[in-house]
Amino acid sequence: PSGCGKSTTLRMIAGLEDITSGELWIGDKLMNDVEPKDRDIAMVFQNYALYPHMTVYENMAFSLKLKKVPKDEIDRKVKQAAEILDITQYLDRKPKAL
Repeated sequence: PSGCGKSTTLRMIAGLEDITSGELWIGDKLMNDVEPKDRDIAMVFQNYALYPHMTVYENMAFSLKLKKVPKDEIDRKVKQAAEILDITQYLDRKPKAL
């Protein structure tokens, strides 16, 4: 139902919303003070929060680049995900061209 806190809960899990009380555990790890970049959690937003100046490939690779993943591994992971999602033909397009 609308307004019951689903999005807020997901944002707390991803580290995008402060947890004001209680504890957040993922498996056996307390996550309250873990930085978002260190949580190994990804979110796909309803409003397709893509960087308009980047291609689909660059948008998909962005978080991996921030985590300093080697370029060859980024390339492999992006292409593998694109194949699974059947979007390989769109990797060189920018969001406005989709």
